[in-house]
Amino acid sequence: MSQSITVELQFFAISILWGAIVLLAYDQLRILRRIIRHNNFWITVQDLFFWIIASVFIFAMIYAKNSGTIRGFSVMGMVLGMVVYHYALSDFIVMFISRGILFLLRPIFFILRELNYGLKLLIRMGRKLANRIFMQLKNLLISVKIKLIKKKNNKSKEKTGKKRKRHGIKQKKAKKKTKIKIK
Repeated sequence: MSQSITVELQFFAISILWGAIVLLAYDQLRILRRIIRHNNFWITVQDLFFWIIASVFIFAMIYAKNSGTIRGFSVMGMVLGMVVYHYALSDFIVMFISRGILFLLRPIFFILRELNYGLKLLIRMGRKLANRIFMQLKNLLISVKIKLIKKKNNKSKEKTGKKRKRHGIKQKKAKKKTKIKIK
């Protein structure tokens, strides 16, 4: 085999390997999505950034190995590497690693769930206590207002009572006279 054909076969093999590596990196993103749920917007943003970064690395590989010349067989090699990796290993790796990580995180999730329950219970008890204190303060305020109003009324009655006392003596004498006359 000639030297140039060997170089081209090595470049084709490296292209296949790079296709598998790119998809392996994308599988890490898929694992992250299985562990932490994402909506469609964030999935789109992540995919956009991933493929931009992957294209930079692919171009760097092509530039280093083939002097920047994009050849059809190198693109075909990358696609072939991606397809083979996807159908041979991708689903197994994603499932195995994501289940392993979720299994390892299960105690942490349990602790967080219990802390969340305890925190909610404390908040609920704090609200009840705050409402009870608020109601007692409200009742105390009402009783203080009532006492102040009574005190104010008593003072005003005392003032008017002094005036009435002057007139009251005359009225009492008038009442006694009317009682005597009636008998």
